[in-house]
Amino acid sequence: MATETLTCNFIGDFKVGDNIVSNAASLCRLVASNEGEIFNKLIVVQAGSITEAALDQIIYRAKNFNREKVTNISEKDRLEIASKKIERFKVLIEKMQEYKMLDGLGAGIYDDLHKLREYRNRIHIQLDDNLKDVSRDEDKAFTKEIVTWALALNIRVLKHLIEKYPRPKDLEQFAHELVLPNA
Repeated sequence: MATETLTCNFIGDFKVGDNIVSNAASLCRLVASNEGEIFNKLIVVQAGSITEAALDQIIYRAKNFNREKVTNISEKDRLEIASKKIERFKVLIEKMQEYKMLDGLGAGIYDDLHKLREYRNRIHIQLDDNLKDVSRDEDKAFTKEIVTWALALNIRVLKHLIEKYPRPKDLEQFAHELVLPNA
């Protein structure tokens, strides 16, 4: 299994950072043990959860780090973000789009994130019909191609957050290093 090591310099809540590192380790174990594609669904769910937690950290910092600031977010936008309750993955994506925070990843990024969110939400069987033209059968919905796509999207988003929203240089010693499967 190919892996990629990323130093997540954008995390503000270090317990969340520890959780992301732990989930990344679990994701690597799932990918390494995915004989017969039995863990495809769990891999996509885990990748979606890591992506959601990472996006949430940018919002968390915008809300709470008013002295440190958040690189590439205007003070006006930071104050607006700080005044809103943003919890769920869907709302995180919508706010990222509203403030153009992921535009550097291309025009389809927000649609891709919503698609990942819908796949991640399929952990709940009653939500398995939200993805258009996707089979309700797990083995047909969570294909090898979807797994590869989800893993690649996770890394793309994390790299963007690392590059665009780093914490100040003098706090680099607190950055979380994680290893992710590279599709």
